[in-house]
Amino acid sequence: MEIQNVIEYVKKYALFAVEEMEKFGIPASIKLGQGMLESSFGNSSLAKATNNHFGIKCGKTWRGDVYYHDDDLPKECFRKYNSVRESFHDHSKFLKQSRYSELFFLKKKDYQGWATGLKKAGYATSFQYDDRLIDQIEKYLLWKLDQETSQGIEKRLNNYLIKIRNSRSTIFDSFFYKIFRFFM
Repeated sequence: MEIQNVIEYVKKYALFAVEEMEKFGIPASIKLGQGMLESSFGNSSLAKATNNHFGIKCGKTWRGDVYYHDDDLPKECFRKYNSVRESFHDHSKFLKQSRYSELFFLKKKDYQGWATGLKKAGYATSFQYDDRLIDQIEKYLLWKLDQETSQGIEKRLNNYLIKIRNSRSTIFDSFFYKIFRFFM
């Protein structure tokens, strides 16, 4: 079931991630990986109620719609968006804060550096946030999107999704082959 969630998420939002990468310099792999983690592939109650795919809290400067949701503390204030695209765009603007400024000196294809930098800057409270993000990016080949352009991506996306499906089944088959050989 998880691979189907990944494929659906990438189909819906890869274009947004690549467009934001072109505008702001944030790797598409980071954007999609964070969106998947923070929104449970768009299926979390927060994502469904608010279109907030990045778990961005209100903060002092937020002037838009809000939604109260239990997170690290009860009834925390989260940003609410009219669309997922708006969430992707606001995430880019959010990362332009000075606390994340060092990330923009990294190369666009350095998703490991970005993941480590996000954790170091305090994006999330999880101690394994960078490892979990890197795992998502590598497991689902999201790093390939860092080499993309938005021009005509819809046509190339199907080939990419086939690679995701094939890489996951190869890993799955390899795992069971090793177990099978172990018991023989």
